[in-house]
Amino acid sequence: MTHRNRVWRGLGVGLVALAVAARIGYDDGTRTELGVAAFLLCLAGLVLIVQGKRVPAALRVEFSRHRLLAQAIRNRRRSRPSDPNA
Repeated sequence: MTHRNRVWRGLGVGLVALAVAARIGYDDGTRTELGVAAFLLCLAGLVLIVQGKRVPAALRVEFSRHRLLAQAIRNRRRSRPSDPNA
């Protein structure tokens, strides 16, 4: 595991800890907005813990201008015949 991967996974652990602390610290039963925010933070943290450095790479690809390039290449390869002499 690389240092960068550990940093992203550590950030995930931090987000989960922050979400749990926020939910425990302000648990008076009426803060549903805080509960939803804590749940979303916890989900984001869990994704970072599991996926590590792949998450920012996937987000960079998704928000780039060329996000459909890989699918276009796959479609083009499927549409042409595999053996022109057959």
